[in-house]
Amino acid sequence: MKKVVITSILLWVLFSFILFPMLKTFQISLTGDNGFSIVNYIDFFSNKAYVIALKNSITIGLITVLVCGVIGTTLAFLINFIDMPFKNIIDKLLMLPIVLPGLIIVFAFMQLYGESGIITKSVQTLFKLDKPPFALLGLKGIIFIHAYTQYVFFYMNVSLAIKQIDRCAIDAAINLGSTRWQVFTKIIIPFTKPALIASAIITFMTGIGSFSAPSIIGGSYKVMTTQILLSKANNFMDVAATQVVILTLVSLTYLGVLRYYENKIKFRSSVKSIKIKPYKVKNNFLRGLLLLLLLFLILSILLPVITIVVLSFVKPGTWMIDIYPREFSLDNYIRIFQKSRSLAPFINSLFMALITALISIVVAIPASYIIVKTKSKFKLIIELLIMLPWAIPSSAIAINMINAFNKPTVFSGNKILVGTFILLPLAYFVSLIPLMFRSTTISLQHLNDTYIEASKSLKANHLQTFRRVILPLITPGVISGVMLIVIRSIGEYTISAFLYTVQNRPISIAMVNGIFEYEIGLTMAYGSLIVLLTLLANLLIGKLSKN
Repeated sequence: MKKVVITSILLWVLFSFILFPMLKTFQISLTGDNGFSIVNYIDFFSNKAYVIALKNSITIGLITVLVCGVIGTTLAFLINFIDMPFKNIIDKLLMLPIVLPGLIIVFAFMQLYGESGIITKSVQTLFKLDKPPFALLGLKGIIFIHAYTQYVFFYMNVSLAIKQIDRCAIDAAINLGSTRWQVFTKIIIPFTKPALIASAIITFMTGIGSFSAPSIIGGSYKVMTTQILLSKANNFMDVAATQVVILTLVSLTYLGVLRYYENKIKFRSSVKSIKIKPYKVKNNFLRGLLLLLLLFLILSILLPVITIVVLSFVKPGTWMIDIYPREFSLDNYIRIFQKSRSLAPFINSLFMALITALISIVVAIPASYIIVKTKSKFKLIIELLIMLPWAIPSSAIAINMINAFNKPTVFSGNKILVGTFILLPLAYFVSLIPLMFRSTTISLQHLNDTYIEASKSLKANHLQTFRRVILPLITPGVISGVMLIVIRSIGEYTISAFLYTVQNRPISIAMVNGIFEYEIGLTMAYGSLIVLLTLLANLLIGKLSKN
């Protein structure tokens, strides 16, 4: 009876905040002045600006996949196939961009590579150029930032695939007379292809759903996410709903095509796994080039973070004309912690991140338990609903929430949630629940059923077994999931731009306001605090993973 109640409540929550908002948006997109109509879709494809924005979004997604695929895969092969000094440190540094909020990276790149950026002006001065040598603007600027923030998906997944390649298979192929190229194409590529496809899926979805870079440095290069916000700002919710449905369909179509291809090329090794021994470079010239490459990688990854921290100490009002800041102080941090108006966004973000984490725990743990440890006939429905937001752009999630809860409904307790404090953390929860679900699911998959059976044999009921046996054993995975949720939500910008109110203005909105008000030091101080929290959370996740 308890299982039925828990399953029913879980399905109710997932339907209320994930499926119902999607259906509501779809309904609005098919509603005209006289009821059911496809006029919104006709208007969309008749509007040249909308079609261009759609093409631009798809272009960004595909180019991001290509560029990040080349960078991430190349780095994965270099790090895993070649013996090099400080490999573990470099590996951790290469993973750094994945835990940094995208908005902070955009601001750091603006200060470095923008038209008035430190590196841009330094190059211009050094070579005595009349104009800035480059500008962080439009499609090129967006792809440049995406290359830094999203290569990690390819690097991480391909690295894991390479570590699973069996050295015996390669040795056997060489002994049978295969060339290096044949070994690469017949063994290594098939092993890594599923990882490449999985990386391409998440990179494309992140690319077409990108909002921070296009909205801040996109300029005249319009994309769907910025058009959706413009439609919402002008209160054209039928137009916004149509744009959301089309963007979601593009994302789901891409996912479906690649998943179909992935299922057709599954590759499994039939021998025991023996790790590949990294190749040691003996040529001094090549070793020198490799060392220079490593130094360049380290500098490229750390430079944006160093920039954020250093500029956070710039004295307010002193860095306006000079290429480099000259006066530093703690004024920005003092202002944040002494003035309630400046501290409020940081407190709001932290509080909403904790609310998001709490809701995610309450939903993810029972969902994972039902999926992994029971034979419930609702397993497939629960998993589908809880993973669905992973394929939906953040801007679409925000519009879905607005459309669903701008009127009293049974799913919101007959209250209007739009304009309230709670709607923003609820939207965070919808977008991030797949992360928490995967974390708790993996923990439960590694949980030996013997412990559960032993508890039952000692006459413990389901609640006692869960509280005293299951929960303590999966706690490290739960905490890791919580840290990921906090990291992602505390600096979230896309959903925040659509749903924030005066009462819950988050730190990301305060940072954007700071940039446009020329309070660069204050903005970077906010960014440094987020980076600090992110790194502490990442260290905790690493420690828990080892345990």
